[in-house]
Amino acid sequence: MNKSMIRVILLLVLSMAAFGQKFGYINSEYILSQFEEYREAQSKLEVEGRKLEKQYYDMAASLDSMQQEYERQKFLMTENNRAAKENDMRRLAEEIQQFQVQKLGPQGEFYQKQQALADPVLQKINTAIKKVGEDGAYDFIFDVVAGNILYAQEKFDLTEKVLKELQK
Repeated sequence: MNKSMIRVILLLVLSMAAFGQKFGYINSEYILSQFEEYREAQSKLEVEGRKLEKQYYDMAASLDSMQQEYERQKFLMTENNRAAKENDMRRLAEEIQQFQVQKLGPQGEFYQKQQALADPVLQKINTAIKKVGEDGAYDFIFDVVAGNILYAQEKFDLTEKVLKELQK
């Protein structure tokens, strides 16, 4: 962040403070690490990720094995057998590519599962933050993880209040 941007933010914060604004902050990483539902979702995602990774590596190992066998035997094969093996390897390579896109790509199965597990948890956290903000009459709540705070007194840390709200 350049110095002029910091000055503008500081000026904005100071001017708001002059009008009696109430500020607080949270540590979203800490909240996520302490929130059981998030840890469970992460656990499920890790299991799914390992499963997909194993499938991918098994397919890649199979292709590698086919290629090695082909290289050892290609001079002993008939033209038809050689063409058939090359076709099999090409087909498997295409399947591996499709697997990567369909399962691991940005719109793939793993990403969709991640969204399905994370979205409800993040919605609960945002609801808890909003409730803490409303109950405490805070005008602004910042997240220290996002890097928006250069300094804050600990008395404005609302992380524990959000965690307590999530446990209700």
